[in-house]
Amino acid sequence: MARTAIGVVMAAMSLLWSATAAGQSVVYWTPAHEWAPTGLLGCIAAGDLDGDGDDDLASFEWCGLYWNMGCPGPPAWQLQTNVFPDARPFGCHGGAGTLGDIDGDGDLDLIYGCYECCSLRVFWNVGTPQVPAWQYGGAVPGNPYAGHYSYAQLADIDGDGDLDILVMASCGAVGVCENDGTPAAPYWLPVVMIPGVGGFGNGAFSLADLDGDGDLDIVGGSPFSRVKCWENVGTPQVWNYVRNDAMLTGVTTATVGVYGVAFPDVDCDGDPDLVIVTRTDGVHLYLNEQITPVGSGTWGTIKALYR
Repeated sequence: MARTAIGVVMAAMSLLWSATAAGQSVVYWTPAHEWAPTGLLGCIAAGDLDGDGDDDLASFEWCGLYWNMGCPGPPAWQLQTNVFPDARPFGCHGGAGTLGDIDGDGDLDLIYGCYECCSLRVFWNVGTPQVPAWQYGGAVPGNPYAGHYSYAQLADIDGDGDLDILVMASCGAVGVCENDGTPAAPYWLPVVMIPGVGGFGNGAFSLADLDGDGDLDIVGGSPFSRVKCWENVGTPQVWNYVRNDAMLTGVTTATVGVYGVAFPDVDCDGDPDLVIVTRTDGVHLYLNEQITPVGSGTWGTIKALYR
């Protein structure tokens, strides 16, 4: 590479990391809607349910799962129904679910939201990492108040190695129930609201490390708004969430009608991609093309540097 080009690259990198320190990270996204599975409805979640190293997509509106059979490279979706238990006999209506390895046994467990009782219910995965099988475990242990909407996400937001629960209150604000137990006996503390994060009433949100700085950022929207982003400019231990929609550069999905948000790595390149389910114009998929250190040598890096 010519010396001038190297100088341009290094200057761009310097500007990027200075902006990151100031809470102004920019993450570029490229539309790849043709890669999105059709038929996703309502609340969605991502996770590797068949243990093949790539993320599958769950649609809890009707208990369906789209297996990703295409990684590495473009995803190839294979629809299978009846993968998840019917939560209605247990008082869980509405189809709001989230996946995560709560008990640390190598497979993904399931938490459902319950509209009627303002609580969350857990289904333990007693199968294998390749073939899930569910065992109803009752109410989630602890005091994770979920509000009437009972939308929840599992994520290790405090970086201590176990999964916490993030919940959406009825007003659309987001709170954290930290896991004060162990993988063998998880126990979630009462909710602590995240200042300044919200506006997701009856909508959806999800978390991922969008800018590669080691902590989780939040993206979400409502039936009456487009997606928004809050960047954690603090640390996993001391959160400081700042509204920063520059982390959604290139995302042009509908101005209203967000019902589902998830971050599967659909192309197996090591960063989270973005899937949005909307009311008005279906399912959208965006590939994450964040600027990364030059040594990575990815095509996404090169395109982002020379936009």
